[in-house]
Amino acid sequence: VLIGTLMVALDTTIVNIALPRIRDDLGVGAGIEWVVTAYLLAVAASQPAMGWLADRFGRRRIFLLSLTWFTVASFLAALSPNLATLVALRVLQGFGGGALTPVGMAIVVELFPAARRGRAMSLWGIASMAAPAVGPTLGGWLVTAVSWHWLFLINVPMGAGGLVLGLRLLPDSG
Repeated sequence: VLIGTLMVALDTTIVNIALPRIRDDLGVGAGIEWVVTAYLLAVAASQPAMGWLADRFGRRRIFLLSLTWFTVASFLAALSPNLATLVALRVLQGFGGGALTPVGMAIVVELFPAARRGRAMSLWGIASMAAPAVGPTLGGWLVTAVSWHWLFLINVPMGAGGLVLGLRLLPDSG
């Protein structure tokens, strides 16, 4: 759950610092801000339905499906040949990530008894608050050390690891 929360929160800021490099590499003059805006809009637009989907199909199932969707969309975004494709894949990434925070929080609340819930929620909160703070620094390092593609590729091993751990550790839930 922490991995999924970390990934969706990290992607709110990791790309910001690299927009000029992405713009130059893709050869676009305007519209580069949609790489960030489209993602944020998709996350926000998809979140309201996620509680209903998780209640209907199970929190574990929706969380793991969303984590997989987010990870695959991240991989595909790294391969984007142009701005339109990148923006479209950021929308898909945002829709995938929309469930990770609210459903992840519900899973944490459900997994821990009341006496331990405060500690569990504080650890979950650290991931959701620290990731956006680390994003610009990590994004700047990745774009200068490797390339802007790694702003998205970084999600692939994290998502795969989170999926394996989720399949092994998360119980089926309501």
